Parts: sequence; C-alpha cells; structure tokens
Amino acid sequence: MKNYELLDAIGGINPEYIDSAEKSIRKDKKHIWKKLLPIAACFTLLIIISAVILSSIFGGNDVNPEKYKYHISGAEIAMEWPWEYMTIAEKYTSVKFNDKEYGIKLSNPVSENVLGDVLGSCEASGVDSYTNKKYTETFKVYRINGVSEDRLIAAGTEGEFYVYMQKGISKPATFGDVWDLYGLDQNLTFNHFTINEGYDDKGEFELTDDAYIREILRGCGDGVLYDETDSFERDNRNYLTFTATSEALGAYKLVVYISEDGYFATNLFSYSHIYYIGEDAAGKIISYAKNNSVEAESIPYELTVSGILTEIDNDFVLIDDSALCNNEEDGTVYKIYTNDIRIRRCVEFGGIKVGDAVIVKYNGEISENNEVNGAYSMYTGTLVDGDLQIPE
Repeated sequence: MKNYELLDAIGGINPEYIDSAEKSIRKDKKHIWKKLLPIAACFTLLIIISAVILSSIFGGNDVNPEKYKYHISGAEIAMEWPWEYMTIAEKYTSVKFNDKEYGIKLSNPVSENVLGDVLGSCEASGVDSYTNKKYTETFKVYRINGVSEDRLIAAGTEGEFYVYMQKGISKPATFGDVWDLYGLDQNLTFNHFTINEGYDDKGEFELTDDAYIREILRGCGDGVLYDETDSFERDNRNYLTFTATSEALGAYKLVVYISEDGYFATNLFSYSHIYYIGEDAAGKIISYAKNNSVEAESIPYELTVSGILTEIDNDFVLIDDSALCNNEEDGTVYKIYTNDIRIRRCVEFGGIKVGDAVIVKYNGEISENNEVNGAYSMYTGTLVDGDLQIPE
C-alpha cells in the first residue's frame, strides 16, 4: 500500500499534506522520550504530517506572512501525559452504554446545540499509564441530534460532552442508510472544496449555497457500498474534495470526495466509506459546485503562532517572533494564555523553557492586543531559512 493510500485509509489527515508527508522528525529532549506512546510505522507518518503543515504555517493566521524571512520547523511528538495533565476525553477513551462499547471520536467537546434527548448514563473507564491504576466514572449520555445512538453518542460530565462511536460496527450497506443513520442532511455541509485531477489541485472554491447538493444526495439512497478497498484511489480520477467538519459527527477537517465516475467517498466515520451514487448524480453535483462558487483561499489545517519563548508566567507565556522577521522591528510579542490544561502541561511537564524556538497551536482569533486565548499545544522546533537550519 502506498503511503498516501495508508493515510487516506486511516483518516483524519488533510489531503493537502498527504503527498509530501515524509520529510523530517524533530529531535527531542531525553526525558520526554521515556513516556512516548508506542508508535507503529504507520502512526509515525501521522506525526510527520505536523512538520509538513509548517510549509503553510502562516497561511490563514492573523499574521502577515510577508514580514517573515524564517520559520520554525518542528514536529509534535505523541506523548502519554500523567493522569493529572489529561483532559476528560484523554482519560476516558471508552465508555460502555447499553452493553455496547464506544470509543472517543474527537477530543474536542461539543456545544449544547448538538445535544438531543438524555439517553441515560454509562460507565467510562481509563488507565493511568504511569501507575497502571484504573479509573471509572459515571457519564451522562445524550443523543446527538439527527444521529442514531447505535452509531454515535455524546457522553461526559462536568458540562463537557464528547462524541463517542460504537466499536465494531459494520459499514451501512447503502448510501441512504449512511444519510439517515448519521443525519447528514443536518449534520454535514458542503462549502469549501478543491477541484482535483488525480493528485493535482486545480484551485480552491467556496460554495454560496449547498442546498442543491444535499437535495441530489438525498435522492441517492440506493447507492451501494463499494467495499473492495478501504482506500479511495485518487490517481487518474477527476473529483471534488470537500472539507468536512461536523461537531455532531466528531469530525474536524476531514474530507468528502465526489468523483466524475460516480463515487461518494469519505473518512468522516474514522475509516473510509465509499458508495457508488452514479455518474449522473455526481456530475450534477460537480457541475453545480463549479458554477455556483467563488475562488477561495486555502484553509489551514491548524492555526499556529511561532517565535522564541521569552517569558513563562503562572497564567501565560510570551512568544516573540522578531527573530523570524525580515526586519526585527516588525516583530510581535504574543501573549499566550495557558488556562487550558493541554497548553499548560507543555510548559510544566514538557520540558519547554525560555529561549526555545516554539510553535503554538490555537483555536479562535488573535486579539488586537496580540493575545491568544485558545492555545492548546506547544512544541519546540528549529529556526529555518528555506531548507537551511539556523543554529540557535
């Protein structure tokens, strides 16, 4: 299996980064390595993806990319954190509800408007890998609006609820089953897309209205499952790639492919689902999208801020990007709040120190005062000018 096919099958990777994934792995501090997660060869590719993201590190961020001469290259290493530094979703990766096992789908909590009726309660379990102590909690369970509880549920406590997916379920036999079981009519939108010829991108676009596309797909209920492979082969095929983000489905920037030869393929459900909806339906969707859209900028997979860590406080850190700029006086000092445990643990346990070149991932927007409230990850890297590493 080719590497890009492997990544497609696994799911969860922005296709922009698949073909150029295998490039670099950062060196890390020795004490970090002692509790790294076991990494299989295929998972190593996923880690390397984060380094590839750096090629567009400033794209879509609230910063001006033209002011930079250098960037910081690094890869986020998968790490097993101590129990007290883990989020609810990380602690309790599986729950048992109605005698069925469910696994965490996405580590981000869902908002209340996604939650439907209360279904009851479930037992959540997790293990502290540092002590091997087992923990259990009773979670409240909600139906997700439009979604069958035999597929997905929302479970959690303390006001934080996460999407869990039933383990071991088979792929629905028809496209109509998928549409109904996951409530795609209300839980999936078709807005941002790329025109593709094989693995070549021919431009990115934004739809003004996706109602017609959903109307066409509603009529494809008899579309049959194509299960000869778990990977949608994109070579020698013309298709549209829609960015698929759905809070209700626990999906973040996954993909939906609509191909000229009549296929609907997606990794929305943790692994590839491919259905033949017919060339006529697919052709109508592709034609409508091309004729009812405007050119759009690329959507970065993750928002980042990079620079030199200059101060660590109890509630925030300061990052100065002056060293990256063509002119240092154009630099900006960002105040990164560390109230989220996911960013705080990087500072308190991850071995990051003042003077390190770092990359910070965040959600939301940067304020006019250059404050970042939605930071959730930080890791070290190396200052790079093109392909040349600059000694720090």
